[in-house]
Amino acid sequence: MKWSIHELRKHHRTENSFEYDMDCHDFLEPGTDLVDVSLAHVRGENYWDEQEDMYVFMLNINCHLTMLCAITLKEVDVPLAFDTKLEFAHRPIDDNTILIEGETIDLDPYVWAEILIEKPMKVLSKHAYDHYVEDIVELEEEEKLEDNPFAKLKEKQA
Repeated sequence: MKWSIHELRKHHRTENSFEYDMDCHDFLEPGTDLVDVSLAHVRGENYWDEQEDMYVFMLNINCHLTMLCAITLKEVDVPLAFDTKLEFAHRPIDDNTILIEGETIDLDPYVWAEILIEKPMKVLSKHAYDHYVEDIVELEEEEKLEDNPFAKLKEKQA
């Protein structure tokens, strides 16, 4: 969703709440563990901090991610619901401030970035460990010494 700076200043005391559904499919990158994402329901409020000349958006984001299980590679539904705060300004105020380029603020790329931050690193399907077998390979003493690059260092220290 895009706002012009003029529009935000004009309505900063009256119409500061909003709600919309964002299509995230344009942001998906192939070849990752993130297979699909539902429409992201974004609800929030904005205000203009006149003293700092900063535009602040308080957001609540809800969506469902489809990710691959780390063990079975089966698809897993991951619900996400979180709150976040985005701050925009024409000049850097602190490390959290996003610089405004031009005369509009487009929330969509920043909402997507927040979704990626909240996305779990890995997920497991319900029955991921049902058929999981771990093979432990133990090397014999001769094999350990043959291919071990640190064995030579140990010999030099002695």
